[in-house]
Amino acid sequence: MAEPLMLTVLRKWGLQEVYESFEREAITPDIISLLSKQNLQFLGIPNATDMMRLRAECVKYGKSKPQKIGGYSGAPKFDIDKLTLDSLLDCGFQISDIAKLLLVSERTIYRRMAQFGLSKQGFSEIDDGDLERVVSETIKDFPMCGEQMLRQLLRTKGLKIQQRWRLRDCIHEIDSSGVRARKAGRLHRRTYNVMAPNHLWHIDTNHKLIRWRFVIIGGIDGFSRMIMFLSCNDNNTSKTVLESFLTGVDNYGIPLKVRSDKGRENVSVADFMLTERGESGMITGPSTHNQRIERLWRDIFEGVLCYFYNLFYYMEDHDILDPLNDLHLAALHYNFKDEINRRLNVWSTAWGCHRIRTVKATPLQLWGSGQVQNPVGMQMNETELPELGVGEQNNEATRDGERPIFQPLNLINEQCREILNNELNRTGENFGIDDYLKSLEIISFRQIININKIIKITCDLK
Repeated sequence: MAEPLMLTVLRKWGLQEVYESFEREAITPDIISLLSKQNLQFLGIPNATDMMRLRAECVKYGKSKPQKIGGYSGAPKFDIDKLTLDSLLDCGFQISDIAKLLLVSERTIYRRMAQFGLSKQGFSEIDDGDLERVVSETIKDFPMCGEQMLRQLLRTKGLKIQQRWRLRDCIHEIDSSGVRARKAGRLHRRTYNVMAPNHLWHIDTNHKLIRWRFVIIGGIDGFSRMIMFLSCNDNNTSKTVLESFLTGVDNYGIPLKVRSDKGRENVSVADFMLTERGESGMITGPSTHNQRIERLWRDIFEGVLCYFYNLFYYMEDHDILDPLNDLHLAALHYNFKDEINRRLNVWSTAWGCHRIRTVKATPLQLWGSGQVQNPVGMQMNETELPELGVGEQNNEATRDGERPIFQPLNLINEQCREILNNELNRTGENFGIDDYLKSLEIISFRQIININKIIKITCDLK
């Protein structure tokens, strides 16, 4: 006799001793995401870590089987559309996981794949020399990314490496010092608890590059850890933050709730959420309670921003960049803002496909399965709001003071930008420094011309 599914799930995480209470209340995996913290405590799971693991595991199981449709002959078939199946395959689901999510057999999935001409991505054939070259180029752009993230970064280039040991040996050969540095920087994971995808987004702005007037605006889904939006800007006005937030809404829908700190840059997002979700739509508090996004900032700095952080300080040390000079900032933003955004986009894609060790799934898989099982979610009890998405306190630095609001940089007019686009053939050589110096020369020359025009007009008026 087959073991009950709920018992199998509980046993996977060492929670089989509470199965009796789950059986008594007729709890099945498909309704775990609907249970509150108090419900799970009543069922015998007081530990927030176990709650999160159980929710992440149960979100992989479907709620109901697809409808059956009859044909002119033969038995009725499950109605599984090509778009759903293709999306799940793109998310990196195994065939067995798709079968569990749709509550059908693996044979049914294989038959539908054959019917629609779909297949799992095959492994790439690449020799050691070419692999070393591609890995070296990737590490150059993303110097602090580990093995899992590098694997996904290679997938964004169309490379799927079958043997993990090949990639691991290659990384140790090329970047042994980076491997040691990443091992030394590992942190203990903190406890976190939220019910399902799209129940809570964490949003924030990152000011690691603010010395050079770059502001990173981002948001992350608390349950799946999918990055909802991420962009580099020259300001942190509430209008710009809202525009970035709405790109996430366009792609993933409106979340039930948003958590942020009390910075003024979040005012427009708060107005939007209060309008769309009511008084409980926006949760504000100190940065220590916004840990999902705070932890993400650490990964983004190591994965993307540290490259530019070190490069810009290098340019300052060699007297070719002055962060107090508007012309220098104009040339810097013209050359590097788009590149920062490009790398953030590549890194975000890789992040969505990297496997989270604690839940044994990727953010994209958790998000995708959650949307199949419970695409809208349910409203929280008001008593749960202060603790929603809050983990244990940690000793990382937090920002208690109010941040200033930086206005957009309007340093290059359309005429100057057109001249830059026509005369500057950006090659990216010498880490982009040569392109920066050339654009600085053009911008400075145009500035002198504009000043002379103003002086001439002033003299004519006199």
